[in-house]
Amino acid sequence: MLRNYLKIAWRNLVKYPTTTGINVVGLTLGLATCLLIGLFIRNELSYDDYHTKKDRIYRIGMTRTSGGNVEQGGVTPYPLAPALRTDFSDWPKIARIHAEEDLTVVVSPTKLFKEDKVVFAEPELLDIFDFNLLTGDGSAILSQPNQVILNESTARKCFGTDSPIGKTLRLGNDLTVVVKGLMQDVPVQSNLPASMLVSFSSMKTYFQFGIEQWGLRSGGSVYAVLPEGHLPEEYANRLRQAAKKYFPQRAGETSELVMQPLRAIHFSPAFDGTILTPAISPTYLYVFGIVGLFVLLIACVNFINMSTARAMIRAREVGVRKVIGATQNQLVAQFLSEAFWVTAFSAVLALLLTYQVMPLVNDFMQKQIAFVWGESIVLLTVLALLTGLLAGLYPSFFLARFQPIRVLKTAAEPGRGSMAWLRQGLVIFQFTISLVLAVGVMVVYRQMNFFRDKDLGFDQEAIVEVGLPEAKGLQDLCQSLRQIPGVEQLSFAIGAPTSNNNFDTSIQIEPANPDEKVSISLKLADADYLRTYGLRLLAGRFFEHRDTLAIANTIPQAERRFLYVVNENTVKALGLSKPEQALGRKIRVGLYDIEGEIIGVVRNFHTSSLREPMRAMVMMNFPSLYYSAGIKLRTSDYVGTLAAIEKSWKKVFPNALFEAKFLDQSLQALYENEQRQFTLLRVFAGLALVICCLGLWGLASFVIERRTKEIGVRKVLGASVAGIVALLAKDFLKLVLAALLIATPIAWYAMDRWLSAFSYRIDVEWWVFALVGAGAVLIAFLTVSFQSIRAALMNPVRSLRSE
Repeated sequence: MLRNYLKIAWRNLVKYPTTTGINVVGLTLGLATCLLIGLFIRNELSYDDYHTKKDRIYRIGMTRTSGGNVEQGGVTPYPLAPALRTDFSDWPKIARIHAEEDLTVVVSPTKLFKEDKVVFAEPELLDIFDFNLLTGDGSAILSQPNQVILNESTARKCFGTDSPIGKTLRLGNDLTVVVKGLMQDVPVQSNLPASMLVSFSSMKTYFQFGIEQWGLRSGGSVYAVLPEGHLPEEYANRLRQAAKKYFPQRAGETSELVMQPLRAIHFSPAFDGTILTPAISPTYLYVFGIVGLFVLLIACVNFINMSTARAMIRAREVGVRKVIGATQNQLVAQFLSEAFWVTAFSAVLALLLTYQVMPLVNDFMQKQIAFVWGESIVLLTVLALLTGLLAGLYPSFFLARFQPIRVLKTAAEPGRGSMAWLRQGLVIFQFTISLVLAVGVMVVYRQMNFFRDKDLGFDQEAIVEVGLPEAKGLQDLCQSLRQIPGVEQLSFAIGAPTSNNNFDTSIQIEPANPDEKVSISLKLADADYLRTYGLRLLAGRFFEHRDTLAIANTIPQAERRFLYVVNENTVKALGLSKPEQALGRKIRVGLYDIEGEIIGVVRNFHTSSLREPMRAMVMMNFPSLYYSAGIKLRTSDYVGTLAAIEKSWKKVFPNALFEAKFLDQSLQALYENEQRQFTLLRVFAGLALVICCLGLWGLASFVIERRTKEIGVRKVLGASVAGIVALLAKDFLKLVLAALLIATPIAWYAMDRWLSAFSYRIDVEWWVFALVGAGAVLIAFLTVSFQSIRAALMNPVRSLRSE
């Protein structure tokens, strides 16, 4: 019986190649999309799943509220871990780390590279996380300064096939470490994918700011293991008391310590994930999953539409089968077997397609999603079975319940009236999804353009950012660079005006009232920063070169004169109405607790991405923390000028890695996640529209085929080609317009929610929907009109001669 079902199913599929082809292409694309998204979701959900104590590991984060603004993060002050070890002695293990990105590793004068997954760790970290050591005693290694454990990949990168044990590396400029241990590579699904573990005691040499400051947070985090059988809620009150103890509660400002479960860190964007692995929003997983299912649903709709549209052709087959004794269940099984034939073939194609495109997906997403054949086959089998049932169940029951007397006695199409509304509803459903995705593409595209065109408050054209390995030798570098003809301006600073190189700290407004503080973003820059980046001075003056001499190390600490330049938001935070009123005001900055005088006010400029509101900002002249050179070029010969810059740079820093990037490229890198979302949305929208048009083309072909004689009669009676095309196309265009009416509020709500994540955003305007609707109507018309024109041009004699 089964063999007979499959044989007949195969014959029917081969008999109608157009219908079969449309269904196979649509289901292949839908299944491949779902499989890719399923593998992506599985990859994200597996983060940190391999740790033995994963259900008891927590990260201690901070929530700070100041002036109505809530700041959350997993980066905490370095003294917090020793303090918690004292206050929470019942916790089995507490460890602190410091994570570094883009750290220069020097193996030899000719072999150096950037490593972005370096973790300074206390020995207790090895008792919390599962690092599989191959050589060495991990706890002993991390207990001593200037020692490091390498993973296998980094060891090969540094020393090839030679044993790394006992060999030395230089990290940054000043820290020399000895390799004492070797560990397996950490799984990529980890929030701490460390390529090397450096003993935390080495921070005293490496970290020039010191690790005893409670007011400084820069890449440090604390992890703890709770006792077995205990929940984090049991420690909430004790954590509140600890926060009050170590973070004084000031007027309008409070600090809290919170416990984040290890497996929730990857899905907590508000806390930024970790330094090494940014968090993602769980909403994205839901959205990706839903979109993938919708793309598959659109393909299933094509199958249902095409199956029910050909009901008349199959109706007589059903009638004959029932007359000779076939039961309804046997007919349902027969038609379901056809659906499973198509789905199974599509699943095989989808599996091969996914395998081929997976490297491209990994490269684009910057992930390492594993394609495991067994796992992929199981997932795809489940999807294929559900798809086969979804696509084939209703058409099977619909065809199997035809009455043999009715279908053999009359030429009328059975179920014609009842099925017309279903097909129309399914087409509306298809195009509704496609239009929602298309509106999303338009809105994200406009928001990305808004990012590019937004006035950030400074110049960004023809400016190159060059990293500085250390603050020594800047005077020699400056003189050399200024002799290059293509260099117009030059400034040394901690980073560009908009960058991730900021210090988040606070200022003390009145020395007499130490509790009255304002949270700020601190920028460190020299006297040429204003001219290089085109900042606008509103009051007072900017730094001058003589101001640097006033804070030189040769001058006694008590006689150094520190000066500050602030922005408009800082003026408002100080309670002043005009920039001039801030001049001469004394403030104390949290970094190193330095008091100084405000000498100038600049117009507001963005210090971070447009996701965040413009903050109060203070600039100070501090040469020992200049890590970037901003070079404004005056020539179109960028290649030659950059080569000259590198040559000058190498003279000063011969054993360091030269890296240069145009500022506008760095600014666009701040929105990489949004750019990926835009590309993915375009792909999904394109797939949905292609599948919709395939179904519409097939459905139009069938409808026109059924109306061939009607078209012949109309032509004989004088109908024009244009009139016939309009007649055939209008029914389909009505469905697209109906879909637009349904899609508009859904798309507006979804994109308004997406835009709410940005402090600076566009408005979702009416013309976006009009443009998308016009495009959809045009595409639908072109899809249908191809078949309509061919039918309208047909000689009516051919269609009427059989009458």
